[in-house]
Amino acid sequence: MKKIVPKVYLIAETSLVKENLEKMLSDHGGDIAKMWYDSTQAAASSNGEYLIEVAGRMCYESYGVGMNPNVTKIRGTSKEYLENILLKGDGSILEHSTVTFAFLNVSRVFTHELARHRVGTAISQESLRYVRPKEIKLWVPPEMENDKDFVEAVETIENGYKKLEKKYNWDSMDFSLKKILTSALRRILPDGIATNVIWTANHRTIRHVITMRTSPYAEIEIRKVFDEVANKMKVRYPLIYQDFERTELPDGTGSWKPKNIKV
Repeated sequence: MKKIVPKVYLIAETSLVKENLEKMLSDHGGDIAKMWYDSTQAAASSNGEYLIEVAGRMCYESYGVGMNPNVTKIRGTSKEYLENILLKGDGSILEHSTVTFAFLNVSRVFTHELARHRVGTAISQESLRYVRPKEIKLWVPPEMENDKDFVEAVETIENGYKKLEKKYNWDSMDFSLKKILTSALRRILPDGIATNVIWTANHRTIRHVITMRTSPYAEIEIRKVFDEVANKMKVRYPLIYQDFERTELPDGTGSWKPKNIKV
C-alpha cells in the first residue's frame, strides 16, 4: 500500500472570443454597448466573470443609459454589478462560465460523493475496467493514520488482488479479454483506492458544492479538496466569490459559507 495525498489542479476555464464579442455588442447595442466594452474589458479580472456580466446586462439592456428607456442609471463597475447579482440571487447567469479541475489521488469514496452534484457538471474518471492497478494507493484518514490494523487490512486486500492477478498470463491475451478480467478483479478493491478525475462545472454549481462539501459535517477528504477549490476560486474569480468567508476547523480544513445562499 502506498500512502498518497489528494491534489487539485485548475486546468481550464471559459475563454472569450473577444473580436466576436465586440462585434456582437456593437450590433446589439450600438455605440452605447461599444463604449461599455471599450471602458470595461481591459480591467476585467477574468474572462468568466466578464461573460457573466455581458449575459446579465443583455437581459436588461443595461450596458448604458439610453438602450432601454426604463434604465436611467447603471452600476459602473463589475464588482458592483456582480455584487448586486449575488444579492438578488440571479444565479442563472453564473451558469454561462465554467471551470475545469483535475482531482488526482482522490478516492472512489470522494468520486461517489462528487457524482451526486451532477447538475451543471461533466465528469471523466479513470476506469478500473481498463486500468489495472500496479498497487493500491490510498489516502489515509487522520483517525486511521497510526492504526496498524487499518494498514494491515488494506495490505491483505492488495495481496489477495495480486495473487489473483498472477493466475493469468496477461501478455498472451488480447485487450478485450484483459478488459473482462480487469473488470472482474476490480470488484475486490476498496472504495478508498486512489483514482483520478476531471471535473468541469459552472460557477453556480461550484458555489453550491463548496458550500455543501466544506461543511463541518462533510466527509473530511472531500472537505480538504473543496477547501482548496474555494481558495483558488476566491483568488481567480474574486467577484463571483466575493461573498464567501472561510472558518478554520480544528482539523486544519476550512468551512466556507456565502452571505448569499440562494444564488
